[in-house]
Amino acid sequence: MPCVSALIVSYNTRELLLESIASVVDEPGVETIVFDNASHDGSPEAVTQRFPTVRLIRSETNPGFAAGVNRAAAAARGQALLILNPDATLCPGALDLLLDVLAREPRAALVGPALRYPDGTRQAAAFRFPGLVQVCLDLFPVARLMDSRLNGRVNPSSDHLPVPIDYALGACMLMRRAAWEDVGPLDEGYFMYLEEIDWCQRARLRGWGVWHVPAAVAVHHGGSSTRQQPDAMFAQLWRSRLRYYQRFHGPAFNRLVHAVVRLGLRRHARWIGSRRAASIAAVRRLVV
Repeated sequence: MPCVSALIVSYNTRELLLESIASVVDEPGVETIVFDNASHDGSPEAVTQRFPTVRLIRSETNPGFAAGVNRAAAAARGQALLILNPDATLCPGALDLLLDVLAREPRAALVGPALRYPDGTRQAAAFRFPGLVQVCLDLFPVARLMDSRLNGRVNPSSDHLPVPIDYALGACMLMRRAAWEDVGPLDEGYFMYLEEIDWCQRARLRGWGVWHVPAAVAVHHGGSSTRQQPDAMFAQLWRSRLRYYQRFHGPAFNRLVHAVVRLGLRRHARWIGSRRAASIAAVRRLVV
């Protein structure tokens, strides 16, 4: 039985997908499962040709990221599930560091590494749960606050010591199988975005913890699938955000969120003109 099942959900990211698979496929005790969301760029054929040991699950439709992860997890045999974006690669030694924290923290449901962009610059990877301040900063950004604790960022004081956090960025997450079975799969009501935050909230309610491991590093390009349809993904982002707040906050909080979003959309509409008019209109319909 494998120790870890690496789960990669892909949509039209062939070259990056192959790099992602290559970063984990030869790790000892790892099985790799790719769930392809109806790609039309030759991704499935490339995976089959280059990595014959990888289990490829092909979907005729695109059910979304959460659904893809759940279907891959249903086929997994490992005692830990590594959810890895197709535009992310694990650096050497990172998986062992993540596994070590899972072993030392028996109530750790999920551990995440530090993230870097391909040029080596730091990428936000550890967070507190979002609230009204984050909504405001998303719509009315203040440059000096975007990477601060006020915006939910956790910046570890050490590059070596693991720290407890609320949630890790979903580009790379190692989950304990027992926690997955206790908390349940990702909520497929999120087509894209925030499914990992929702899962971490549910894990906390079940008494589990989440850890950030800064010594473990993954490289994440970011947005390789979503930038293919930016307007549709803008609407999906806010649909997911509003779903999350509705699930975990009360009516008064949600009324405030809707009011802030309405104000922010008016600002965005003036700023970008007609370029994203349809997606802005779609989000407005959610906050009437």
